Amino acid sequence: MDKEEKHTKGYYLGIGLAMGIPIGIPIGMALGNIAFGPAIGALIGLFIGLILEKRFNKEPLQLSKEEMQKQKTFSWILILIGIALFTVFFFGFLFFKD
Repeated sequence: MDKEEKHTKGYYLGIGLAMGIPIGIPIGMALGNIAFGPAIGALIGLFIGLILEKRFNKEPLQLSKEEMQKQKTFSWILILIGIALFTVFFFGFLFFKD
């Protein structure tokens, strides 16, 4: 990096996840269970993201109160969508298995 760029906290965690999940898919295929691939990749990505965060983002930008509120609202929406999807898949598995 030629010039020092500042990013918000967690910026490099997202980049690490974006790199780790595609790495995990072939690992899951090699293990014979593709469902474990993204989970393994997420762990790899979190590790990569933490390393990048400590190395390149030593002084993260602070968010304003409005931005923090937007981020919190978006996080809750994603959590609710995740719970709804888990519930649908769980009950679908229970009721439609052979």
